[in-house]
Amino acid sequence: MDRADAQHAVLAAEERRRQALLASDLQALQALFDDALVYVHSTAASDSKDSYLAKLRSGSLRYQALAFEDLQAHCIGEAADAVVVTGRMAAQVLKDGQPRALRSLFMTVWSRSAGAGERANVAPWRLCAHQGTPVPN
Repeated sequence: MDRADAQHAVLAAEERRRQALLASDLQALQALFDDALVYVHSTAASDSKDSYLAKLRSGSLRYQALAFEDLQAHCIGEAADAVVVTGRMAAQVLKDGQPRALRSLFMTVWSRSAGAGERANVAPWRLCAHQGTPVPN
């Protein structure tokens, strides 16, 4: 896969992640998230794949609106087996039933899944890390 194809595929995966978060589609998120996911929120809270999915499953975190802007994808390594995405996020969430408006800069790291085509429900690119940084109001 060339670099442009990798960048395009990962940006499409980011859009699938955005749509899945809005739809509370845990099955889609399960497929997109790497088992070793480290998800650092803009509040400095940190989650693993399991703990992040648990928050979404329980409803303690629910996305009501979510927009990504200024996305840029950067391939890592000659084989482009990893892609770093940077951008801005604006969201309306319910956190423990309380509405919150969030604005942050974020960086995600995606890696190509080994054997994704051979296993059902495994995305070809998987989210390995997310880091959010709040944008001051």
